[in-house]
Amino acid sequence: MQETRVHNDDVLHDILARVDTFFDGLFAPLARWLPELEQQLRAHLHEGPITGSQLVALIEPGAHAILDGTERPLYGAGFCASEAVVTTGNPLAWWQGSERSLLASSTFGPGQASIDLGRLEWYRVPERTGERHVAGPFVDYLCSNEITITSALPLIVDGTFWGVVCADVLVHSLESEMSADLASAENVTLVNASGRVVISTDPDYETGDRYAGARAEGGVASLGEDVRMVSSKRYPFALVVPA
Repeated sequence: MQETRVHNDDVLHDILARVDTFFDGLFAPLARWLPELEQQLRAHLHEGPITGSQLVALIEPGAHAILDGTERPLYGAGFCASEAVVTTGNPLAWWQGSERSLLASSTFGPGQASIDLGRLEWYRVPERTGERHVAGPFVDYLCSNEITITSALPLIVDGTFWGVVCADVLVHSLESEMSADLASAENVTLVNASGRVVISTDPDYETGDRYAGARAEGGVASLGEDVRMVSSKRYPFALVVPA
């Protein structure tokens, strides 16, 4: 049986502080973009909702500024509009990959190929709560086809939800960013609020696994005395290590 190295709480808090700092750096440019985006949309919506193609032209400079102006390893960024903003065409203006390509997909067409964006976690949670949200890890079949974490901020204008600004990070990029911090941390696992594994140095866990003892309803809160855990105060993450 492999021996577990027991880390003191200071080590766990230091690693978690790096996770917080990483996501602070994702949300900061999104937050700075919101006032500018609100002003631009107000100017274009005085006669009613705009089209998806108009949204793309409006959003592209801001999305590229997010992608090119941060040290974080972003995969994609953009804006997903509500029906208060776009009623015709694609409500998602999104650029991704090293070439900053515009996402163009038939998934927004009619019939079985269509996707109800409003049901996706990174959209529906900020719409419901009015607060920033981190969704994932999940396999992003819409954009990257890779395991992804999406950070989202709602745009609410005069009490009306206008959509969300978002940025994507691939989990393997987060793992690379955290590699130095985790190098000497044995059997430490970063989980989300539902108890899903984000990254781990425990050989028993891979990204997307549910941590043992984390029930579907209770999530990370249902983990018992068999683990030691420190939780972030700003983001839906916790570090877990066997007790």
